[in-house]
Amino acid sequence: RKEFNFSIGKRAGIYAYFFIHGAKFLKTNSRLGFICSNSWLDVDFGKYIQEFFLNNFKIIAIIGSKVERWFEDADINTCITVVEKSVDEDERNNNLVKFVQFKKPLNTLISSSNADEKRLDDFEKLVNLISSTKEFTENENLKILPKKQHDLFLEGYDDTKNRYIGSRWSKYIRAPKVFFEILEEKKN
Repeated sequence: RKEFNFSIGKRAGIYAYFFIHGAKFLKTNSRLGFICSNSWLDVDFGKYIQEFFLNNFKIIAIIGSKVERWFEDADINTCITVVEKSVDEDERNNNLVKFVQFKKPLNTLISSSNADEKRLDDFEKLVNLISSTKEFTENENLKILPKKQHDLFLEGYDDTKNRYIGSRWSKYIRAPKVFFEILEEKKN
């Protein structure tokens, strides 16, 4: 097992340690997925998790819901994070991270019937849609915003400090398309 050289910060939620611990068991090209608080996308200690993912994994998808909480009794908003261990820096840099927002409850996107075959088929269709999306896609069920992983790194990298300082990634899940169009238009 490879040990990661990694700092987490003093304010990290306990789930941050599950990412690190779980990653130790992965072989190259193996995947890890967690449902946890989405706070790491925006808070200060999140920069450590972001950098950990950017430097060791292809970030496959970060998924949030606009309409439901996945843990009914918890007073936190959650996200699903799926990463794949990768030792190839070029592969990581060129990876398209899929930021996904469900606009309908998950049980309307994946059948809640007792027919396991139907549920599995719905799940596979959803995974294939997310995996195959190469550009911004939005419909009544979901929104998918692909972002090149290297661009996420550059967005959070501070040249003056010569280190990664993080960025607020939740905007890629929550913000409407017009937000990014305005940013791009005003870029220069």
